[in-house]
Amino acid sequence: MGLKSAGRALNRSRCDADSCRGLPGAMRGRRVAAAAWIVVALVAVAVAAASQQGQQPRAARSPEKIQATVDRNQVALGSQIFLTIRIDGSPDAPPRLPELPDFRVVSRGQRRDMQWINGRSSNSTSYNYLLIPTRAGAFEIGPATAVINGTEVGSLPFTVQVTGAEEQGGERDRDLFVTASASTERPWQGQQVIYTWRFHSRVPVGQGSIESMDFGNDVVVEDLGEVRQFSTAIDGVQYSVNEVRKALFPQRSGALTLPQTRMRVEVQVEQPRRPNRRRSLFDDFDSLFGGGGRWTTKYLLTEPLTLDVRPLPPAPDGWNGLVGEFDIRASLSRRELQVGQSATLEVQVAGAGNVQLLAEPGFPELPAFKIYPDQPDSSIDRSGRRLTGRKVFRRALVPLVAGSLDIPPIDLVYFDPERGEYAAHSTNRIDLDVAPAEDEEELMLTESVAPTTGKVAVRILADDILPIRRAAAGMVSAVPRGWRLWAWTACGVLPPLMYFALLAHHRRERRYAADATLRRRQRALREALSAAREPGSGAGPASAAEASRIVRRYIGDKLGIEGAALTPSEAETALVRAGVEGGLADRCRELLEQLEAARYGLTAAEGGSGLAAEMGTEGLTRLIETIDRQIRGRVA
Repeated sequence: MGLKSAGRALNRSRCDADSCRGLPGAMRGRRVAAAAWIVVALVAVAVAAASQQGQQPRAARSPEKIQATVDRNQVALGSQIFLTIRIDGSPDAPPRLPELPDFRVVSRGQRRDMQWINGRSSNSTSYNYLLIPTRAGAFEIGPATAVINGTEVGSLPFTVQVTGAEEQGGERDRDLFVTASASTERPWQGQQVIYTWRFHSRVPVGQGSIESMDFGNDVVVEDLGEVRQFSTAIDGVQYSVNEVRKALFPQRSGALTLPQTRMRVEVQVEQPRRPNRRRSLFDDFDSLFGGGGRWTTKYLLTEPLTLDVRPLPPAPDGWNGLVGEFDIRASLSRRELQVGQSATLEVQVAGAGNVQLLAEPGFPELPAFKIYPDQPDSSIDRSGRRLTGRKVFRRALVPLVAGSLDIPPIDLVYFDPERGEYAAHSTNRIDLDVAPAEDEEELMLTESVAPTTGKVAVRILADDILPIRRAAAGMVSAVPRGWRLWAWTACGVLPPLMYFALLAHHRRERRYAADATLRRRQRALREALSAAREPGSGAGPASAAEASRIVRRYIGDKLGIEGAALTPSEAETALVRAGVEGGLADRCRELLEQLEAARYGLTAAEGGSGLAAEMGTEGLTRLIETIDRQIRGRVA
């Protein structure tokens, strides 16, 4: 029975009461009271039924306890959505968001509200989030759940439409956006790929930062210059552009995904002015000092890029991992010299590509010369449109015989990505004339002559006999006491100590000046162990490069040669000459070869667990100490 039925019953009861006015008073009173009770009962039943009908749907759906709302249901890719979850009452814990695989979620804090209505208080908590879409499409946001007084409640789901740039009228309709591009989509393994990231804006922006630009362990990354700033027009719209360029070198073949790059930037949003309000002096000041708006944070995302990395064909002999465009040149300081005189052979390798792998080319055998290697010079240029570099190798050549001699061509093998095949460049043959030495080398000998010893005559000039004092009268003790004793002692002891210390320092400096490698040999073990014990060892290109650098530098410092330019075979030969056992030297060579393979991913390193053990702190320390003991034993 509803409220309308109760009203009709009330009208009928009124009519019955009016029609009973002629009855006796007692009977009329009882009828009126009965009718009133009937009306009250009917109204109570109707109110109870209505309350049950109204409360049952609210108990089934929970939006009155937890509500999830967004500022807009349609957004362009590159913008963001503000999500607010409002919970009535006191939740036991923050709400649990639904699965959002197509959005990046950033928490924006929370707010508590309390109200007093008709003497009764009510409170609610609002949790704010920022949803950044990562791709276009229609997405259903599931219910957010929370626990209130031990009962779990959930919000209603809703749908969000994310449109791409082409659906928004293209880039010209956007105030700010970011783009990312690669110079090629199908590079070869090890080929240089230019990654260009650009931020376009045509509105006032504040502080901005790139929060993520990580390409993973399968890519070697090199920066190309500083951030470039310029202006450009896109479909007639002028944009300010900030450009970041990087050189990427994929280390494996197959599909390689470059993840999205996220940027956080502060954007000024103009405040709308009421149409009927006149412009005041304060508005002029706001315009003059850059005011008149509020600042908001926006997150911009680039689209992920997928590269189809092609594997390299089987390598020929002499290839040392170079991929790109390279050239080799050789020159000799002079072409005419005599036997015993020296000339400097300079070989320069330069080009664009993975210049980190520039290594010494294979020098030919020169039996008619005595060869003295020199430290190579290398440089990498990151300021251009791509990564370039060069490395210069020098050899001092001393001819041993006279006549017409020549230096054969030196070959350089590299992979050319443009042609998709291996290429080789060679230096020109260098001819030189060696004349016989003019004079035989004279051996200068010196003989030390010591003066002859003899007796020296002693002549007594006089005898001075002093009188003997038998009493202590007039005698004063000259021995200092107290602080004077310490002062006299210091003045007597410090000068000899300082003299011997300066003498030892002078002799040590003379030894260092006479032997340029002495200081390096003395510090080799200590510096190598200190570098090996530094934190940061682990699998990966960075750790492999660091372990290789530690071993090469120790060998170079201990043996007085250039360690950075040593090949694994040269390191083995140098250790054997220094007295290291052949097995230990061979083990060191294998470790260096595996470290090169692990660093650049050129070949699959066998024995991964053994390599990890050798690269660890204990493995490197044990290897270096063993080599050092054998070298010191041979020297002793």
